[in-house]
Amino acid sequence: MRILFLVILLANLWAYGLGQGWLGPRPDDEGRDPRRLNQELNADHISLAPKRPG
Repeated sequence: MRILFLVILLANLWAYGLGQGWLGPRPDDEGRDPRRLNQELNADHISLAPKRPG
């Protein structure tokens, strides 16, 4: 029973550390790159229009 408790405790610590970014980038930060905003090509040519009804 102690072994099972320790295994579950270690699994919870591992999952918490993964979610907090202790083991690398956080899962929800994958694919985000703030430098890409500075590399926007033709940003002045983008125009926003209101959403069409329907």
